[in-house]
Amino acid sequence: MMVENYIRKFKYTWALLLLVLVSSSCVSKEEESAKVGKKEFALPVQIGKVVYMDIADEVRAVGNIQAEQRVTITSEIRGKVSRIAVEEGMNIKAGDLVAQIDPREYELTLERLRADLSASQNEYKKAQGGLRQEDKDRLDAQTRAAQSSLDLAKIELERTKKLVEQKVLAQSALDSAQDKLRQAKETLIASQAEKSASMKSRTEDIEKLESEMKAIRKQVAVAELNLSKVNIVAPFEGVIIAKEIERGAIADPGTAIVRMIGSSRLKAVLEVPQSYRNKLKKLNAADFFAKELGLKFNYKNNLARLVRVIPDANIYSGNIKVQIDLPDPNPAMFPGLTLESTLNFGVRKNILHVPAVSLVISEQGTVVYIVKDKKAHLVPVKAFKEHGDFVEIKDFTRQLSLDADLILRGSGAVFPGVSIFITNPEPKAEAPISSAKKEGKSSKTPEETPKT
Repeated sequence: MMVENYIRKFKYTWALLLLVLVSSSCVSKEEESAKVGKKEFALPVQIGKVVYMDIADEVRAVGNIQAEQRVTITSEIRGKVSRIAVEEGMNIKAGDLVAQIDPREYELTLERLRADLSASQNEYKKAQGGLRQEDKDRLDAQTRAAQSSLDLAKIELERTKKLVEQKVLAQSALDSAQDKLRQAKETLIASQAEKSASMKSRTEDIEKLESEMKAIRKQVAVAELNLSKVNIVAPFEGVIIAKEIERGAIADPGTAIVRMIGSSRLKAVLEVPQSYRNKLKKLNAADFFAKELGLKFNYKNNLARLVRVIPDANIYSGNIKVQIDLPDPNPAMFPGLTLESTLNFGVRKNILHVPAVSLVISEQGTVVYIVKDKKAHLVPVKAFKEHGDFVEIKDFTRQLSLDADLILRGSGAVFPGVSIFITNPEPKAEAPISSAKKEGKSSKTPEETPKT
């Protein structure tokens, strides 16, 4: 009986001990399970460093070649188009005949005006010669006769006065002699006035003829000018691109005859970002490639004087149009040819870059993540051009120092505040190849040795 009780107590004690062991084991497993659960929130990542690079400040643009000179040739006079001397696509030189207006009406007008001018000149010469001789003789004789009558009237008056004093003649005879003297004086005055008036009238005639002659001479000059305009010629060397009128049509002043473009002076018209507007004066080089011709060419000297900005910007892209003159162009080039170009504005020093794999597009925009206290920390940035495996950025918050641990691999999976653990060793200091080096220029960082 005692043995049975002992066995019963032993079994009870063993069962209690076993229960304690089992409970202890369960607690330990739950703690381990909790620890393992916490480790699952730590995301594996690889880290790197930001770098500073010297960047060749370039912009690539596409455009085309246009003619520096473009004109619509018009008629300057009215008339029937009797000849069209050019065809579309024809190359012409300055002064070559383009079209002709029927000249017959203008030739007849000029011939008539020249005849009128000749007649006016003859009349003017006669007027300059003075009065005709018979007119002169008549006026001189009339004046002499009036003077003689006056002299005779004076003598008779003196004789009559003496006779009246001697009471030989009556007083009435003296009155009559005095009246004859007065009449003789008036006759002489009238004769002299007629002679003077004749001379004055001749002077006025000369002036009138001279004025008429000048007016006719101006009409002749206008007629000669109009006749010279019947031949419509090219103002410069170029190519006919369109005919605007046909032979036999009536052209008025200002009527378009042909349209042409110059072939000796060409320009490249390109679209570039508006941010480069103020940099155009510092343009160092312009490289061009005409794909259709397989032709490459460039300009490097005095580019500032060749560049002009077309004021209106593209309302959709925000780009501006830039015109670059092309001195001494290759003879193979022509207006309308497509151009690919690279405009070089020098080197921008120490520009902040991050590896392209570190950039993340999130709801907050473009961001990168850095490691702070073993957790992911979000840094907003603005991304620009890509250079190789690196992207130029702007750090608004200035958190991206050279010592910052930048999350590279795994950056797309992390989020702000998540725990991370690093899977790669400490990044080695290694200078990337900058685009400025590719151009043969030196590359430096603020510490002379950029880290990657």
